[in-house]
Amino acid sequence: MKFSCYKNDLTEALQFAIRAVAVKPQTPILSGIYLHAEGSMLEIQANNFFTGIITRIPVNVEISGEVVVSGKRFQEFVRNMPDDTITFSDEYTNNTLTIESGGASVELLTMAAGDFPKVKTPETDNSFKIRTTVLRDLIRKTVFAVSKDETRPVFTGGAFELKGNKISLVATNTHRLALAVEELHENYSDCNFVVPAETLRGIMLRIDPKDVENYITVNYSTRYLTFTFDNVFVNSRLIEGQFPPYDRVIPSSSTTRVNVSTADFKNAVEFVSLMSKETEYNTVKFVFSGDGIEISSNSPEVGGAVKNVEAQVEGDDLEISFNVDYIADVLRVIDSPRVHIALNDRYSPAAFTEPENENYIYVATPVRA
Repeated sequence: MKFSCYKNDLTEALQFAIRAVAVKPQTPILSGIYLHAEGSMLEIQANNFFTGIITRIPVNVEISGEVVVSGKRFQEFVRNMPDDTITFSDEYTNNTLTIESGGASVELLTMAAGDFPKVKTPETDNSFKIRTTVLRDLIRKTVFAVSKDETRPVFTGGAFELKGNKISLVATNTHRLALAVEELHENYSDCNFVVPAETLRGIMLRIDPKDVENYITVNYSTRYLTFTFDNVFVNSRLIEGQFPPYDRVIPSSSTTRVNVSTADFKNAVEFVSLMSKETEYNTVKFVFSGDGIEISSNSPEVGGAVKNVEAQVEGDDLEISFNVDYIADVLRVIDSPRVHIALNDRYSPAAFTEPENENYIYVATPVRA
């Protein structure tokens, strides 16, 4: 096998594929990346049996062939090669892939390509199409809210729900919740399923936010789901379990309503968060009143920080505390120049929305401070 390619193309493809390389492989082959060069394309595969990824990039092939190399090491050396073009060859060596670029050279031991578990297309019952950038936005505005607690697997993924021409994605760790809804171009059968967060993050990474014309085909069954677009194929095992009714935690009314600049609020929260990191639960206190918003945090060992933000506050004055990460995270994905906050009392969840977008809501539970 011998081929050459642009470093940037391969680096981007490997950054995506590496997500399906087993972290603690049962066998050495699962720690590898499969490479197949033929015609004018290089096919890259990774498979950990929960997620399988295939991606292809254009290359200049002199000799066709296939090989498996250590995924982590291969990615590291490709990323650090000095020139824009890289040449790969196992032409003159046994069980070794030679990588050359700009006067630098490295040899990586290879594994038998025949032993690699190729990514297969599972049998699926249903499918739908969604614009790539629409799916990217659904993921971007929700996936950060998933749980990291592996003892409750259903909360470690994003729950999709399809009803007619509406698709929603919701994520929660039971202390906060993010819900985004979008319209599809046609009606589909009602369904729901939970996709691992790591799979969703990988898809989001691979989608070009400027590519507004392409569509992703999503095929799914009771156990598996696949994403197909451009030169990418992703096969993911779904998370088993019933996602609870999320609409019950979304507040239906409020006694305090806030309209504030997203940028000003975000900057103030991030400033005070420097002090909150010294507290046990990253706690920040918010005081909403006719004067605006006062944000503060105090640490007995370090000191205190406070920042005031101009805002339109209607209804009751309110003092309430949150884990600062729960507020900072949502402000990073809000697309509107202003954000609305609806509150009731210091013990009830707060709802964050965009003024001109009824299809997104974020709910955060306060800290009893």
